[in-house]
Amino acid sequence: MLSIWIQNAVSGVAIGLLYGLIGLGVVLFFQTTNLLNFAHISSAMLGAYLCYMFNVTLHLPFVLAMILAIILVACYGLLLKRFVYEPLAKREGGRLEFIIATMMLSVFLLNAVIVLWGGVPKPFPNVFGDPAKPLIIGSVAIQTHSLWVLAYVTVFVIALQSFFTKTMTGKSLRAVAQNQGAARLMGIDVEKMLTISFMLSTGITALAGILLAPAYFVSLDLGGGIIGIKGFAAAVVGRMNKPYVALLGGVLIGLAENFVVLYASSVYRDVITFAFLILFLVVRKKAEA
Repeated sequence: MLSIWIQNAVSGVAIGLLYGLIGLGVVLFFQTTNLLNFAHISSAMLGAYLCYMFNVTLHLPFVLAMILAIILVACYGLLLKRFVYEPLAKREGGRLEFIIATMMLSVFLLNAVIVLWGGVPKPFPNVFGDPAKPLIIGSVAIQTHSLWVLAYVTVFVIALQSFFTKTMTGKSLRAVAQNQGAARLMGIDVEKMLTISFMLSTGITALAGILLAPAYFVSLDLGGGIIGIKGFAAAVVGRMNKPYVALLGGVLIGLAENFVVLYASSVYRDVITFAFLILFLVVRKKAEA
């Protein structure tokens, strides 16, 4: 029984970290703009499809395909700022206008993917190892995909923390997130930092989508629905202002759904997981009162 617990814990932490990465992108975007981007999860779908195209169709090495996909999705973030955020800001459009615009953009991107790649889910290449050949440690069988996810996310978080704490750009971005007005008075180019925020948040989500693809296939599911809700839920656990707590929120969701499947059924996975999440948020709110 202990081996099953360990297997589910490792798998839950790995998949949860990817929900948390999506949540981290949500928090980063919200901190710098004070807006919610409802097309945010589309970046995960675009990342997965572009990586699949570069790796499978164009036969590029996986790491190169992943890097190119993330760069292109980051460029999509730049276009999002230029053609959606800036026009609305100039017209003094409010949060509702931005939410509606990004919801419409999300629908557009879903349909664009159907036109370009079709709506049939595509199996992701076994670049993280054969699922039928897990790593056996004693009586514990661990999927190599989970181990690769842990490695990728760990390296990424270390790099991100170094960026925020050891570079002028990262420190400026943090200043803008805390107070745009004060950042302007300090001579920081706020518009440039907002551009970086758009690109960074979409790029992070693209990475999450690529790493989620072996579990969810390269499919439209990565562009919305339950995965997007889990990413936003992780951000809410992180109070929309603590990026790394959003990672922990994702881990909480990943562990919860794995153990619900273990002790109940996959049919009730999302229902029970979100019930526990709602209970957690209510209890936390009462504890803070």
